[in-house]
Amino acid sequence: MKITSIEPTPSPHSMKINLDEKLPDGESRNYKLNDNLEQAPKYVQQLFTIDGVKGLYHVVDFIALERHPKVAWESILPEVRKILGTSDNKQENWDLDKKQEQEGNSFGEVKVFIQMFRNIPIQVKLDDGTDEKRFGLPERFMEAVMEASPASPNVVMERKWQEQRPRYGSIEEIGVEVVEELSASYDQDRLNQLVKLAFQDKPEKNEKTTQSISLATFDNPDWKARYAALDQMEPTLEHFSILEKALDDEKASIRRLATAYLGMIEEPDVLPLLYKALKDSAVTVRRTAGDCISDLGYKEAMPRMIEALSDSNRLVRWRAAMFLYEAGDESAIPALEAAADDSEFEVRMQVNMALERIKGGEEAKGSVWHQMTQATLKKEKK
Repeated sequence: MKITSIEPTPSPHSMKINLDEKLPDGESRNYKLNDNLEQAPKYVQQLFTIDGVKGLYHVVDFIALERHPKVAWESILPEVRKILGTSDNKQENWDLDKKQEQEGNSFGEVKVFIQMFRNIPIQVKLDDGTDEKRFGLPERFMEAVMEASPASPNVVMERKWQEQRPRYGSIEEIGVEVVEELSASYDQDRLNQLVKLAFQDKPEKNEKTTQSISLATFDNPDWKARYAALDQMEPTLEHFSILEKALDDEKASIRRLATAYLGMIEEPDVLPLLYKALKDSAVTVRRTAGDCISDLGYKEAMPRMIEALSDSNRLVRWRAAMFLYEAGDESAIPALEAAADDSEFEVRMQVNMALERIKGGEEAKGSVWHQMTQATLKKEKK
């Protein structure tokens, strides 16, 4: 079993290792760092001897390799090559040995979880791959949980961690931001209503309370009131003007949420607003816009994603390169060539993969996660 190529994935902490052999139909292998590997294949045991490897998922003809965010791919991938070998003994067209010019190897991705009981938030948990930290919410949240607890025969069993979109930055800053947003969205009136709903037979159907929202909402000087109204909105194309105004809000949390809502609408009409968000001063907003544009997959967004290759933030450049790998055509070649020597390994690797695909005349494949999903669905149909 040899490596034929290596591809980035939508996560900076996962890499797709393409192989020249396939697993038998319906077979897959999934391992984590602390698993008992005594019965695992030899190559699996060897891969876990590499510093920084946290997990792997082997299905069909590729391995999705997960790394520790503090360990650079530049040190991991050469060791993977030594273990698995390559089918043609050739180096990829991106340089593994080039050192990053920026300090730090982690992209600052932080996983966000909110513990809920019958739609009432309890606490926040953040995980950056190295450290895990929990953040408490204001006292009114625990009081609401206590009031709702008689509705459940087992409160502990009903408490669930709900994963949110990942965020980027320091754990402390993100923790403060998430707690601030939850505090804004769940005022005492909303918590009181959720306590009442908790005693209904099927409270899980009442995930959101409703609150009227209009353009005038964003004239309210209290950002918490503006955020709460937006957070409880179910976005449709009818809210276009509201989301447009929200993108001009002084609070980045509101602009980020409005951008995420635009992606949920799934209509080409939202592209002009997503282009605006792609130029926002806050990287969280720009990154969210890039994710939305990529998920929507409209090729007319290509010129704007080409521009994003020169963004000052590496996360935005990396997401733009990923989009062009998934959907780009010959018009993107000049910009990709100009970005091929990016200081960030993940960015330049993705850029060169896009160049290789486009110049080679290969059809756009879509995201790696889409390929993995299709492989899993195929397995389930067997």
